[in-house]
Amino acid sequence: MNEKMQSMSLNVVWELVELLENYKAIGCKWVFKTKMDSNDNIERFKARLVEKDFTQKEGVDFKEMF
Repeated sequence: MNEKMQSMSLNVVWELVELLENYKAIGCKWVFKTKMDSNDNIERFKARLVEKDFTQKEGVDFKEMF
């Protein structure tokens, strides 16, 4: 997780802003995965931070998606 957070910080993935009145913040969660090699040995641990965008409503919370 620390490695991923450092990478996102270096690549300026997001910008921290004030939450506007009458708006709700989007939740997020960590997803973990263990990469195995062909002999079923642990090759690497991976982590991703994903947003819970299913809480948003088109036209209300956003107009276009990238």
